[in-house]
Amino acid sequence: MCNINTHTPLEILNKLAMIFETSREERNLSKLKEGLDLSTKVDISQFNKSEKCRFHYFVANGWSYVLSLKYDSPENAELFSTEYEKEIYHLRVALHFIDDVKAMDACQVLTNLGCAFSHIGRYAEAQYYFNWALNINSDFGMALGNKGYGLYRYARELFDGTHQFIFLQYARKYLLEASEKKDVYPEVGYGFHELANHIASSYPSELLDDYKVYPDILADCTEEDKDYRLWCIDNVLFLNPLNDVIRQNIVARDILHTPAMTLKREDKPIYQSIFNQIKQEFVTARFFFYDGAYNDRKHFSNREVTLYSVFDMPLYSINIEKVKIAFRLCYSIFDKIAYLLNIYLKLGIDKNKVSFRNIWHKSGNVKNPIRTEIFNEHNLALRGLFWLSKDLDEKSGSPIEPEAKEIATIRNYIEHKSFKVVEVKNMYWDEAPETYEIEQDAFYDKTLRLLRLTRSALLYLSLAIYEEESYKTPLEGGIRTIEMELLQNS
Repeated sequence: MCNINTHTPLEILNKLAMIFETSREERNLSKLKEGLDLSTKVDISQFNKSEKCRFHYFVANGWSYVLSLKYDSPENAELFSTEYEKEIYHLRVALHFIDDVKAMDACQVLTNLGCAFSHIGRYAEAQYYFNWALNINSDFGMALGNKGYGLYRYARELFDGTHQFIFLQYARKYLLEASEKKDVYPEVGYGFHELANHIASSYPSELLDDYKVYPDILADCTEEDKDYRLWCIDNVLFLNPLNDVIRQNIVARDILHTPAMTLKREDKPIYQSIFNQIKQEFVTARFFFYDGAYNDRKHFSNREVTLYSVFDMPLYSINIEKVKIAFRLCYSIFDKIAYLLNIYLKLGIDKNKVSFRNIWHKSGNVKNPIRTEIFNEHNLALRGLFWLSKDLDEKSGSPIEPEAKEIATIRNYIEHKSFKVVEVKNMYWDEAPETYEIEQDAFYDKTLRLLRLTRSALLYLSLAIYEEESYKTPLEGGIRTIEMELLQNS
């Protein structure tokens, strides 16, 4: 095919799909790479939305097949695998068009994205994609099975025995359900069933089959408090791993914290203090978003405020400002996570220069190689945090998040320039570079996504520290910090 763009979109899609599938079956890596190279020459500007979705889905599959041919299993792939970057990037682009494809195609995109996230250590976010697929089709077997497998991997990272059991209990449930679905290949279904049996070998069946209904801890709350906490549960925003596996009110607690740590006697236990600060900032951002986005009441502070109208349909109110504050708070938390890791891992980066972007590089310089020595095969959460940081690589453009630059631009305009939220953009006006203008629904959606990303980062941070501490031995002349009393906000 001399010029692939002389063919129709359907012909191009069929050509690429055939190359990728036959290369996988023949285990022909060079042919697979030729197909991927060909895909870079495709001009998709004439494709409709459905065709664009399928194109990026097929290319993502191609990169996934490269992974499977290069490595014995996805878990053995290199930490900095460009194949994962390419696969995730194309799946996320495909995700933009899933409303324009059949339910089956949408479920496949979401399930594959969930699997990729699970493999790179972003196991909390993986559940979001599996659940999304199952909301479209609750009988989609591959989403059910991979959800179960993802919960199994997630459980292995948890430090609380009760939480771990609940995760494994539901993992087994979904694995068994998936193994019986007709849309699951027999060999895959067998694998799901074997993993379910492996889980069952560790616990009595009567315990595994007892799916408890937990006490309603919100029964005595005010309606206002209850509405807020139910919203947090539904949007999976509690700092509580259980919020990723069950939706009962028992999860309405922000219980995530850092462990007792091995310290020298003269060292001040600062890690818990920094984590507490970050945690409080997150729950504040979460409430500010909720209160700003869902509170229609006019606030007295906006009375007698005179604003000049230029007919640009702006939205000005304390509620809009609360959402903007939530956005800024969330974005700032990532650098504070890096600040904590820099101290905890003793990386030696200047405290005034450390950032979520540079902490992974030697000497804190993004031009330097990655600090491979801080990663080990056991600490999947730290790997997940590293991969999550790629979502925010706004300088060079994120290799896995197509919207990274836009999110960074929004933050920059909110902090330093002119940022305006409108009901609807005026299509007859030119875009003014002096002001960043965004429709209300789009801004709220991006802020909610940033909240979810921040919540995931805090989960991985806590679990990464727990994993590191589990391999430490008591220091001579040192102390094990006393288990901190858990403080409750009044």
